[in-house]
Amino acid sequence: MPYFDTDLRTTLIFAVAGIAVGYLSFLFNHTAGAAVFAIIIFIVLYFAVKKLLKVQEEKKWWTTMAIVYFLVWLIVWTVFYNTAVL
Repeated sequence: MPYFDTDLRTTLIFAVAGIAVGYLSFLFNHTAGAAVFAIIIFIVLYFAVKKLLKVQEEKKWWTTMAIVYFLVWLIVWTVFYNTAVL
């Protein structure tokens, strides 16, 4: 089992995407639009990563990636929003 296995790669991809989408959501300046944008990007990224890394579908593989993506997205979006308000 190599160190940089599929789970670690997918987690890293979704975390970096969460950071990028968090910043882009801040630029939207519209809460509902930013949330819809984040969901759409997650769905597209899910299928792209699944195909690119040839992930064998496990029972709840996507839940871990969803948690990582949305928590990172929410944290980054909140940090940028709060720094703009100050």
